[in-house]
Amino acid sequence: MVPKSRTDELREALKPWVFHDAFCAASTEKQYTVRSIYYDNRRFRCYDEKFDGFRLKKKLRIRGYNTEHPDNTVFLEIKRKQEDFIAKSRAPVRWSRIREVFPGYGVGTSALPFEPGTLEAEAAGRFLYNYYRRRMLPVVLVAYEREAFLGRFDPMLRLTFDKNVRSRLYPELGSLYSERDTRFLIPGYFIFEVKFYLNLPFWVRDIARRFDLQRQAFSKYATGIDIHCVEQKHLRGVGHTVEFPDAAPPRSSVLT
Repeated sequence: MVPKSRTDELREALKPWVFHDAFCAASTEKQYTVRSIYYDNRRFRCYDEKFDGFRLKKKLRIRGYNTEHPDNTVFLEIKRKQEDFIAKSRAPVRWSRIREVFPGYGVGTSALPFEPGTLEAEAAGRFLYNYYRRRMLPVVLVAYEREAFLGRFDPMLRLTFDKNVRSRLYPELGSLYSERDTRFLIPGYFIFEVKFYLNLPFWVRDIARRFDLQRQAFSKYATGIDIHCVEQKHLRGVGHTVEFPDAAPPRSSVLT
């Protein structure tokens, strides 16, 4: 975590080694907003796995960007973490069709909006398998502004400043782009993330020492829940207008 007062100084130190990614470069503010709705079961199993020391952790989320528009693309994502290794699978869905993916919104049993046999359909299938099997519900919305950089000499290196991290408990599916009732997780700080493959570049280590930055784990999901000081998290229901059905018919993944 880095004090906001050092944002410009850290950015300047990184400048010889990195450049903004395409999304930031296209923005006048050199950043974009990341929005995620995380899923868990009624007893917050994913939340508990974080603190119980599970080596392999898995999170389901819907991720979108910037502001709401019917033609936006959002993603059904599974994030897997085993110790320091992180992998993701994601399936893109048009925002105007997101309700067709989930049961209980009055859309019947229409086909899912994925081309069969594609990697996207496979990723959506994995997402929905976990959603049904673990009986998941939307738990917390997390949003932040991201300034992202890529390494000039290492295409596998990605660094991000995640600013104004905020959350809201028990969001509805349609509230992905809403800022209502959000709380800031770490006022006065931003999260500096470094994603790399195999070896961390020496210059990153040097900059970390110069700025006295300590490597630490930080879960936006878990902290986004904790900031609301909710006791007895398994006593759920508030904010959920759609519950998991006791029995749902099989659904096709044919594009319609």
